[in-house]
Amino acid sequence: MTGNIDESKNHYFGKRRLCVTGERASEDDAPKVDPVALRVGTNGFIPLWAPGTVLHYRFNERSLRRSGRSKEQILMLFNKALSQWGDAVPVMFTENRITWDFEFVVRQHDDCDSNGCVLASAFFPGGGQQQLVVYPKMLDDPDVDEQVETMAHELGHVFGLRHWFAPCEDMGRNWRAELFGTNNPFTIMNYDDECVMTDIDRKDLKLLYEMAWSGALTKINSTPIVLFKPFSAHDPLRNKVNGL
Repeated sequence: MTGNIDESKNHYFGKRRLCVTGERASEDDAPKVDPVALRVGTNGFIPLWAPGTVLHYRFNERSLRRSGRSKEQILMLFNKALSQWGDAVPVMFTENRITWDFEFVVRQHDDCDSNGCVLASAFFPGGGQQQLVVYPKMLDDPDVDEQVETMAHELGHVFGLRHWFAPCEDMGRNWRAELFGTNNPFTIMNYDDECVMTDIDRKDLKLLYEMAWSGALTKINSTPIVLFKPFSAHDPLRNKVNGL
C-alpha cells in the first residue's frame, strides 16, 4: 500500500517529519470533526487480518549492509512497539527468509524536502508481499521513545488503522475512511503532541477485531470489512510441508 506519494499530500509528525503510509488526502482536506481513536478503510473496503494470522517477515540484507544498521536495532524497536499495543495485537510475527509476507527495509539515505523528512512507511492488511521501511532520520533520533512511538504508529497501519485525520467524507470511493471507537484527541494514529499510545487505542483495536472475527461486525456504516490471510498462508510449498 505504499508507493509513489504526491509530495503535496505528505503528513507530518512533530519536528516536521513525515509518515507516508497509504494516505491520499492532506490534513487540510480532513473534515472538521472530533478526532477518534481509530479510523479504518481503504480501497472501498476495510482490510483487517483473518483470525489466526501469522505474519512472516525477513530483513532486506542488502539494505542493512548499505545502511550500516543491525537486525538487533530494528527488532528492539519493533518488539518495544508491539509491547505498546499489548494484548490488542491481532496477529503473530515470526522470521522466515523463504516465505515472507513483509520485509524490513532500512534506507541508506533520508528522503527529505523543504517540508521535512520521511521517518517510515508501512502497509495495510492484504495478501501480497509488502515492506516496512525505516529511514535514518528515525533511527538517528536520540530519543528512543520517539523511535518506538513511530514504529508503534506504523504497526497501527499494519493492523489496518489509518491516520485519525483520514477523510470521512467520500473524497473518491477508494479512499473513504470510517470511524470506529471512542472520541479521543490523543491517539497513536495522530501526529505531534497528540501522537501517544493510550488505553483507548488498545481497547478499540481489540474490540474491532473481536467483533469482526465473531461476525458481529461485517461493515462500518456502508463500508464492508474484508478479512485477509497473508501471502504465506497461500504458499503451496509451505502448505505441502504442513500437510495442508
